[in-house]
Amino acid sequence: MPTDKLIPILPQYIDATMIACFRSCPQKFYNEFILGLRPPGLSVDLHAGGAFAHALEVVRKEVFINQRSLSDALIRANAAFEIYWGDFQIPEFKTTTKRPDRVWAAVEEYFRQYTPMTDHIQPYFVDGKPTFEFTFAVPLDLPGFPMHPVTGDPFLYTGRFDMMGEYIKLPVICDDKTSGQGHYSGWAEKWDLRSQFIGYTWACKQLGIEADTVVVRGVGILIKSIALAEAIKPYSDDLRAKWLEQLRRDLWRIVYMWREGYWDYNLAESCTAFGNCVFATACQSTNPEAWLKNFDVRRWNPTAIDPGAPSAPVPDLSTHSVSTTY
Repeated sequence: MPTDKLIPILPQYIDATMIACFRSCPQKFYNEFILGLRPPGLSVDLHAGGAFAHALEVVRKEVFINQRSLSDALIRANAAFEIYWGDFQIPEFKTTTKRPDRVWAAVEEYFRQYTPMTDHIQPYFVDGKPTFEFTFAVPLDLPGFPMHPVTGDPFLYTGRFDMMGEYIKLPVICDDKTSGQGHYSGWAEKWDLRSQFIGYTWACKQLGIEADTVVVRGVGILIKSIALAEAIKPYSDDLRAKWLEQLRRDLWRIVYMWREGYWDYNLAESCTAFGNCVFATACQSTNPEAWLKNFDVRRWNPTAIDPGAPSAPVPDLSTHSVSTTY
């Protein structure tokens, strides 16, 4: 039985990260997104990625909305970056290149290569406003989709990407990916069947924006250099149909496991992918709750710039109409 700390809550919303986790291991999905458990402390990768994205957003707003020069925009972005980073300390045991000086170096290098006013990707304007920090919540009240078993309302497909851009006079989705490594041969091909990006294009079409292409920019934050790469990926109607059907089937599996009260284990590659799963010890224990009590409870916020941060409260996404913010 759950303790007062281990309270199962099935979110009304689903996003790309949640569904990818469920597909890899339903038990991990239960611990992370139903119980809301996370290791103590904040994720270095999420915090650094959030700081980087925030700095890029500030630069773009200063240039395109406030008409400032790039140099002035960078000064203001650096101040915002320092505030965002705050007193976050990287654990001594953590080996990472994503330290504040290197993350900021990545911001500067990004705009050296992609100078805002001459970038081949320009902001997409809606009602005279550039679409930075694009978030959405689309109700899945579609034929064959399950309703939420607690509320009886549709699930919401939610997400956030960095910018809606314009490329060769067409709207495109722009998403930046930071990593601690350079870009290898085949990096661009890894996005060909990316559920996250297919879902972004599906959501945009529900919002009346005919964007079927995603511009992925990779930012490798290395010790002595910054590696930049770009991939422009179109996604077809056929892929969107496959994505939607798979999402429908996965949601039915989630509802079934919620009602049954049993969440399947992977017991294979997911247990050791990217290093051992943080819940591996609990899965091996005859008393998993004794281990799970050591975790913090931080509910996932799919529309926040740092979705796992405690400072970003989970939004009320209970609206039954298509919604978005720019």
